[in-house]
Amino acid sequence: MARIAIIACGNPLRSDDGLAWQAAETLRTTLRREEAEIVCVHQLTPELAETASQADTVIFLDAAATGAPGLVSCQRVGEASASYDFSHHLSPAGVIAMSSQLYGRAPHAFLVSLAGQCFDHGQQVSKVVADALPRVVSAVQQLVRG
Repeated sequence: MARIAIIACGNPLRSDDGLAWQAAETLRTTLRREEAEIVCVHQLTPELAETASQADTVIFLDAAATGAPGLVSCQRVGEASASYDFSHHLSPAGVIAMSSQLYGRAPHAFLVSLAGQCFDHGQQVSKVVADALPRVVSAVQQLVRG
């Protein structure tokens, strides 16, 4: 069982929306497999509840469409208290709630996000996001080691 699950969510073909995947690739080179399982997805889906249920801690990585570009935030994620409609798109809290309901496990969870600047078609992140990416990686490393 992976102690930490890192779920990077975004679209690497939509400029800054791909930052989570870039952070995940950097984390793959700095974390041991025994420390963390790293998964890259385009969106959060019900299938990720099983991944979450097998971890002690889940760290979600995502781009934020709001906020000052380059701003990194880290917040604790709790189970969604409201019921959710079954769909193929969930929030981090929805994934944790499904993990609890389906597998009886609600791991500790965090969302590390970085406010993006450009979400147009393209494979390059904006300069402000590229400059802030090391702070995202550092925040995740602190969560993994802390």
